[in-house]
Amino acid sequence: MRFHIKGQHSPENCFSGHGLTSPVSNWPERCKELGIDFVAGGACNPEHSIFMLVETDDMDKITELVNPVLGRFVYEVTPVRAVV
Repeated sequence: MRFHIKGQHSPENCFSGHGLTSPVSNWPERCKELGIDFVAGGACNPEHSIFMLVETDDMDKITELVNPVLGRFVYEVTPVRAVV
């Protein structure tokens, strides 16, 4: 199943805005490590948000995927299906 993941944080919780390094520097690579297929993704830095389209049959893997940044990011995960 495919999932759209939107992550957003406040300016106060911005890693780069406070000279910090994010615990996840490469989301496609993190997906690969967890056995999740990364389909697409991107960021909107002025909005302090990221998005990903991923594919997995295990919802627990989605939780594990975003776990390193929970507390700084708020996530919205939506199951989606391809439209042809």
